Amino acid sequence: MRHDSNKIFDADNQSKKIKVLESDLKDQPKQEEPEFVHRDGGWGWLVVLCTGYCFGILIGMCNNYALIYVELERVYIGTDNHVTYAGWIGSMSVGIQYIFCVFGSILIDLFTPLKIGLLGGIISTLSLFSCAFVEKLTVYFFTYGLLFGIGQSFLLASTLSILPHYFDKRLSLANGIMNLIGSIIIVILPIFTSIIINAYGLKTTFFFLTALNAVPIFLVMSFKSRLPKPKDLTLKKELKNSLGIDVLRKKMFVAWCFITFIGKFGYFIPILNIDHYAKLTFPDKPPVIVNVVFSTFAGIAGIAFGKLGDYTIKYFNHVHYHTFVYIAYGIVQIFIPFATDYTSFMIQIVILGIIDGILLAFIVPISVDLVGSSKLGNQAIGYYHISMSATSIAGPAVAGKIYEIYKSYDIAFYIGGITSLFAGLIMVILYLIIDHYENKKLKVNEQVKLNQINKIVGF
Repeated sequence: MRHDSNKIFDADNQSKKIKVLESDLKDQPKQEEPEFVHRDGGWGWLVVLCTGYCFGILIGMCNNYALIYVELERVYIGTDNHVTYAGWIGSMSVGIQYIFCVFGSILIDLFTPLKIGLLGGIISTLSLFSCAFVEKLTVYFFTYGLLFGIGQSFLLASTLSILPHYFDKRLSLANGIMNLIGSIIIVILPIFTSIIINAYGLKTTFFFLTALNAVPIFLVMSFKSRLPKPKDLTLKKELKNSLGIDVLRKKMFVAWCFITFIGKFGYFIPILNIDHYAKLTFPDKPPVIVNVVFSTFAGIAGIAFGKLGDYTIKYFNHVHYHTFVYIAYGIVQIFIPFATDYTSFMIQIVILGIIDGILLAFIVPISVDLVGSSKLGNQAIGYYHISMSATSIAGPAVAGKIYEIYKSYDIAFYIGGITSLFAGLIMVILYLIIDHYENKKLKVNEQVKLNQINKIVGF
C-alpha cells in the first residue's frame, strides 16, 4: 500500500513539473536560434597561426622589458629616482594591461574580436613608435606605461577569445599550437632585442619593436567572428551579461583572486628586475641569457603541465597548481641572493621559468573550474587580471626604490619571496575553510530535504 502511495505521489509531482515547464515555455518568446557547428579546422588553422604570433608578442614584450629596464637605467643614470621609475614604467604597463583586459572582454562581447584586436594593435604600435622620440624618462609613463598597456590589453582579450569561434573538439590542440608558436617567439625576441640595443641603442630598438607590434594589425584581420549572438538583447542586458557579476558570488573564485592580489606583489620582481640584478652581480655575463633561459623553460612547462592538467583533474582541483606555484616561487626568490656563483643562479632561473609556465598554463582552466561555467570563463579571467593589477605595478617599483636606497636587491627579493610564500600558505588555509564550510552546508541541505520527504511520505 505504501509502495502504491509513493507511486501516486511521484506521478503527481511529475505532472506538476510538466505543467510548470509547459507554462514557462509558453511565456517565452518563440525564436529560431541559428544552428552553429564548429568546423574544427579550415580557416581556423590560419587563425591559430595568427594567434600564436600575437600571443608570443604579448607575453614576450612583458619578459622583454627587463632588457629595456637595464638600458633605461644606463641612459638616465643622472636622473633622480631613475631606477625606481624604470621599474615602475614596466610594471605599470603590465598592470594597465591587466586592468583593461576586463574592459577588452566587455568590448569584444559588444563588438567583435577583430575590431577590438585591431584597435589594440594600432594603439600598441603608435605607443612604441612615440617611445622612440621620448627624451624625458617620466614621459615613458604615458607612452609605454599607459598607452602601450591599454593597447596590449585589447589585443590580449581578442587573442584569447577567438579560438572558441573555430574549435570545439580540437580546442586543446589549437591552444597547444598557439602556445608552441608563442613560446618560440618569446625565446627569440630577447635575443634580437639585446643585439639591437647593444649595437644601435634605445631609439632603434623601439623602431624594431614597433615593426614587430605592427604585424598583429594585419593578423587580426583573420579573426572573423563565427559564434552566433543572442537576438533581441538590449544594450543594458548585453552589458550585464558581459560584466558577469555572478562570478563574484563564487567563494572559491573570490578567495583565488584575493590570494593573487597578495602573491603578485613579489611575483614580477624577478621577471622585471632580474636582468639589472644579473648585470650587477655577474657583470661578465650578458643579461639576455637570463631572458632566454627563463622564457624557454616557461614555454616548455606551459605546454607540458597544460597537458598534464587534463589527466590530474580527476584527482585534484587545478587551483592547487597555483598553490604550489606561489609556495615554490617564494622559496626560490628568497634564496636568489644566496646564489654566489653563476651556475647556481641559472638553476634558480630555470626553476622560476618552469613555475611561471605552470602559472600561465592554469589561469584559464582554474577560472572555468571555480566559476563552474565556461560561459563565465571570459569574465572570470578579466576579474582575475584586475585583482593582480595593483600589486603587479607596486612590486617592481618598490624593488627599484629599495635598490636606490641600499644599492642592493637582496631586501626586495626577501620581501617578494615572503609575500609569494605567504600567499601560497593562505591559499591552503582558505580553501580548507571554504571546502569545510561548503561540505557542511551541503550536508545540512541534504538533511533538510530528507526530513521534508520523510514528513510527506509519513516516516
